[in-house]
Amino acid sequence: MILGLLLLSLLALTTAACGLRTDTPPPGPGWERGGVPDLRGARVLLLPVQGVSGTGLDVDAELLYALRSAGPSVRWMAGEELQEIAARAGRLGADPQNLPVAVFEAGEVRRVGDPLFGELYRLAAMTDAGYALLPITVQAEGPDADGLVALNLNAALLDPRSGQVLWQGILQGTAGEAGSPGPLASAAEALAQRVLP
Repeated sequence: MILGLLLLSLLALTTAACGLRTDTPPPGPGWERGGVPDLRGARVLLLPVQGVSGTGLDVDAELLYALRSAGPSVRWMAGEELQEIAARAGRLGADPQNLPVAVFEAGEVRRVGDPLFGELYRLAAMTDAGYALLPITVQAEGPDADGLVALNLNAALLDPRSGQVLWQGILQGTAGEAGSPGPLASAAEALAQRVLP
């Protein structure tokens, strides 16, 4: 009995320490919380999308293109450049392709703890990045009655030095034919418009 109470207390403290609120899971498109700071002149980690379903397209390349086009004054650390930096760090680094993002599936997150925090912290230290943009999932919605599919993009902007989630939102692009580049390009542009002035 006492052991059970201790375990429940420990679980409650761990959840509170991570800033997790399990009573409010992220709803659908249009939901967001927090605010986006001015990223102009900043160095920002653009991490790979951690989960993709419903599109066979290169989501990471499309996001990088949209963000670079909308925010040329931001120094985006992404793609092969980020992978090479992480590989040079060896065991002390992190695997940007396989980050432990399950905490975002449980509900609204205000601050991430380890192991995700440690991996973001190390990547930021290696790249001198002040922010990390983490595309958590891209999921297809549909087809609708007209056979069109839209993509929902769940993304978060974090301070990698503190683990604080500055902003998180679920954005949806304009619907289009399944397998066509339109829905992905539209979702990427929605993210770029939201995080850049």
